[in-house]
Order: sequence, then structure tokens, then C-alpha cells
Amino acid sequence: MKEPKISVIMSAYNAEKYIAEAIESILNQTFKNFEFIIINDCSTDNSLKIIKKYMKKDKRIILINNKKNFGRAKSRNRGLKIAKGKYIAILDSDDVSLSERFEKQYNFLEQHQDVFLVGTGSINIDENGIKKSISKPICSFKKISKILPFNNCIFHPSIMFRNGDKYFYREKFPYSQDYDLYLRLLSKGKRLVNMPEILIKYRINPHAVSWTKSAKQKLFAEKAKKFYHQRLEHGKEEYNRFDPNTILNINVEKSADKFILKCEIESSFRINNFKTTKIFCKRYFKHYGVFNKILIYYFLSFTGKKFVNNIRKILFN
Repeated sequence: MKEPKISVIMSAYNAEKYIAEAIESILNQTFKNFEFIIINDCSTDNSLKIIKKYMKKDKRIILINNKKNFGRAKSRNRGLKIAKGKYIAILDSDDVSLSERFEKQYNFLEQHQDVFLVGTGSINIDENGIKKSISKPICSFKKISKILPFNNCIFHPSIMFRNGDKYFYREKFPYSQDYDLYLRLLSKGKRLVNMPEILIKYRINPHAVSWTKSAKQKLFAEKAKKFYHQRLEHGKEEYNRFDPNTILNINVEKSADKFILKCEIESSFRINNFKTTKIFCKRYFKHYGVFNKILIYYFLSFTGKKFVNNIRKILFN
């Protein structure tokens, strides 16, 4: 087998509901010269069985089977360490790559040697695969370099980047490790851009980390920003002294922290978990008063899923 041009990295944990669709979206790419490294992160469902079924059909699939649960950062790093491709492509096990994604990103990186990493836009789908909205990306490096230190504007399941320098995810970031990676690349002077094309389907999965651990994910994102600004201002950072348990051990269910409450309200509302939205809104009102924009989330949580989804269609389509 000739050396692959692209190494695809997918970490999977208890992904039996979606992983077959994710795998097929890779195997059905118009660009065929790739290796597909799937890291099963000690799943307790049928994920491993599904992966092995596809391995029998396609020799491009390479399985790394974690004997214990390492989390996404360490799992992806295990894949990155053995990746042979000129470029690395990332996809999460509940998302979908459109068929021309690799071909278009590969050609883009070949034609733009100054670019280190390229992302794309996304179609946002719900857990049943129904289109909810479209996320159009910020494309130019100039704009991204201004926005990225304050807000993540690159869709992680859409990225492809050069493999030569062997960048890895930092394992003290169980969440927001992608954002930390982008900011480290920016610190190194790497050019990060997005293509305007929509080349992935990003699943808004109510059981995914992005939603179930929203506050902690955003707290880790804040930490990534802090380290970036430390590097920028002082030429060094405090990562080695950072204890992730200071965030991981926060009891979100009992917290009265303003930032945490706002994160939980916004994330629960976005996945239509209106019962949880109301609980966190009431706690917010108790500590910070009623007359603020949180009141809008509270009122809308009584209107029902159909009404809220219609509002979203008007705003985002």
C-alpha cells in the first residue's frame, strides 16, 4: 500500500448511534488516498463491534483500542503519533463529512503552501440528522487572527492541517483542547484559515460533551485564552502549573457563579432542554435579579419546542 496523503483521526466513545454514518462519510470520500485511524476510547456499547465490521470491509481503517478511557485529547494524540499522512483530517464520531471534503481541502493546502490549517463551514443537524441551521465561517487569516484570541471561530470536526511539525493536543484540556491547539498554533505564527464551502454536518447532540459539560468546556476555553495572552505578553505561560481539577471538580448543579449559570442556561436552551433551562434561570434570578436578558430564555422555555425551533429558522436560515 502506498503512503497515504491524508491521515483521518476519529476518537469514539459510546458512539454506536452515529458512528456508522460518520465512518461511511469518510469511506465515501471522492479523495481515496487516506488512512483512517479510529481510536475506540474503551466504549461500553457496540462502538467497537461496529468499527470492526467496517475494518473487514476496508483495509484503510486502523483501530487503536484503548484498554481504559483516556478522553478525547489523549485518544487523538495516540492516533496522531502513528499518522503517516502528509495532512491530518479530524472528524468526531457523531458528525458527517460531505463527500468532496477531503478533495477540496487537500487541493487547497497543496495550492496554499503558506497555510498550516484549514477549516470549513457546517450544516448543523439535530440528533436525528435534520438540518437546523448553517454556520458560515470567517475565512481570512487576518480576521481569524483578530477574533480567535477571544472566540473560537474554527469548527473542529472540519479541520485539516499539515502533519510535518507533529502538533498534539494538550492532555490537561479534557474539553476545549481544539481551541487551545489553535491558539498555540497562532502563537507559533501559523496561518489558520477557513474555506467558505460547507463541507461537514455538525451534530447538535444533546448527549455530547459540548452540551452536557458546557460550563466546564467554556471554563477550559477561558484558560486557553489566558495561556495565549501570557505567551503573547511574557513569552511563557503557566500551563505546567495548571491543575485541571480546579475546573473538573466544580459542582455545576449547585453553583451560583454567574458565568457558569449563563453557560448552562444557554446550552440547555439550545438543545431544547427547557426543564433544565428553567431551573438554572430561577437560580440566576435568585442571585442576580430578574430584569436581564436571562428573562428571555425563561419566557421562551415555556413556549415549547415547536415555537422555539420556528424562531431559530427565522433567525438562522
